[in-house]
Amino acid sequence: MSEKRWRWGVLSTAHIGRTRFIPALQSMSNVEVVAVASRNLQKAEAFAQECGIPQAYGSYQELLEHPDIDIVYNPTPNHLHVPLSIQALEHGKHVLCEKPIALTTGELEQLVQTQQQYPLARVMEGFMYRFHPQWRYICELIRDQIIGEVTHVHSIFTYFNDDPQNVRNQDDLGGGGLLDIGCYCVDVAKMIFNGKPKSAQSHIDYDANFGTDRLTTGLLEFERGTATLVCSTQTFPFQQVCIHGTQGRIEVDIPFNSASDDELRSIRIITQDGVEEKIFDQANAYTLMAQAMQQAIEEQHPLPITLEDSMETMAIIDRLFSPNNDDSWGEAP
Repeated sequence: MSEKRWRWGVLSTAHIGRTRFIPALQSMSNVEVVAVASRNLQKAEAFAQECGIPQAYGSYQELLEHPDIDIVYNPTPNHLHVPLSIQALEHGKHVLCEKPIALTTGELEQLVQTQQQYPLARVMEGFMYRFHPQWRYICELIRDQIIGEVTHVHSIFTYFNDDPQNVRNQDDLGGGGLLDIGCYCVDVAKMIFNGKPKSAQSHIDYDANFGTDRLTTGLLEFERGTATLVCSTQTFPFQQVCIHGTQGRIEVDIPFNSASDDELRSIRIITQDGVEEKIFDQANAYTLMAQAMQQAIEEQHPLPITLEDSMETMAIIDRLFSPNNDDSWGEAP
């Protein structure tokens, strides 16, 4: 293994950075988190002191101009994901951008075109759940047809948040359930069926005050099965994925994120032979994601989540938002 030391910079003082991603990076022996930026210098300085980060900046531009940063972590509000990721690429930085990587496929195309202009800089969407060992194991079960042919996937992800000041409830900042957590449900269905759907339908309930989607129910038709999804920002917290096959099913109770990185995860495999529960050792999906990205960059391999992959996910979300989304899939909108 290479002895290269990776230097990360963090855009914004987002809660997910403080509680999850920065601790994950700091647990890695070959990583140094060198700087954090906020549009408020005092906030950045307080965050840096709390998290043990040596440098704080009062603007995103200052961090992007830092000559020694290798990778930028972008957990800013959704509407800033593409603009700031583009600026990072223009400064020669690799980018790990929180999901959703963009608001629409049209916006994501701008990022794709910029990345093509700066081929030495790479950008990846941060679907950390994919890197947890439970999903590696589940994909092996599906590949080996332990539950036969997969016929249906159902995913649900909900929480309750009616705070008007929260970015998730601000439509102009890219708020709403489908972009925030529904993207997980879309991505996992695409991953399990190993492709994009032929058609997509949805029913969306919009909040009368916020204008954001607070409850979305979706139906995706794949070549050999269907996926249903439910996501909500104003429903009692819950998440689960059930994968149904011709000879059994797999139940995943913590498919996406957990209350603590130390929480043990388990899945149930139900077949004619009975119920088998598989318990996984503690694993930090954020650490595994960062390691996988660094290794792919260093070895000049494709990133674990490519921009083409992200474009397919974004195209499905676009179609679910479309008022005419009961049409056949065709080209991405």
